Amino acid sequence: MLANQKGGVGKTTTAIHLAHGLALAGHRVALWDLDPQGNATVALQRMTPPDSAGPLMGLLVPITEGLWLLPSAGGGWALAPGATVDVKGLEDVSHHLQEAVDWLVIDCPPRMDAWGWAGVQLSDQVVVPVQAEFFSMHGLSQMLASLEEAARRFPGKARLRGVLPTMVDSREPIALEVLEDLRQNLGSNLLHSVVYRDPALVEAASHGTSVFQHSPWSKGALCYAELTRELMHGGSSIG
Repeated sequence: MLANQKGGVGKTTTAIHLAHGLALAGHRVALWDLDPQGNATVALQRMTPPDSAGPLMGLLVPITEGLWLLPSAGGGWALAPGATVDVKGLEDVSHHLQEAVDWLVIDCPPRMDAWGWAGVQLSDQVVVPVQAEFFSMHGLSQMLASLEEAARRFPGKARLRGVLPTMVDSREPIALEVLEDLRQNLGSNLLHSVVYRDPALVEAASHGTSVFQHSPWSKGALCYAELTRELMHGGSSIG
């Protein structure tokens, strides 16, 4: 699962590129857009599946070789304050998806509302993207506290796989300072991979595809390839 209670930290971008990176590595991958805003669904709308691909389990839309999407229902998923989510129904879907694919990557909303907590209950491991700027550190603290609560409420679920620094501008001293603070404070909970700021990631999203297709030798593609390698060798599922 990709989650952070602060928006604009590269959560959806990371979910998309982790899922596509795993597919390019030869795995069967499902990307579940659990965010009612549906950004992951929109961002992949122009990728072309192979001619032989078809829907998987009647639920998953083929995106490209080895990658399927369970799209967001958009505004139809919006909940009134205090409303609940049918977690049992989502757990049934998750179970069937995990039987059909090697990896299930879940993109959660940027807040711990009913959908956010549902994502926590569905996920074995969680990657928390955090932008290299000081306001994001507050959101990170909230997210880590939520994961501690989740560990108490849902034993065996939502274990922290690692914190991922994103949108790092190596030309900005403040970004490097935040990165060093993360290393000192998080230790082994900070992933080795770092996602540097790259216009190619924005361009790819505007074209409805991933940077692996749009600009495969770009800085952003290389960063997410490294993240994919790190997570493949250190764990079996994110979600």
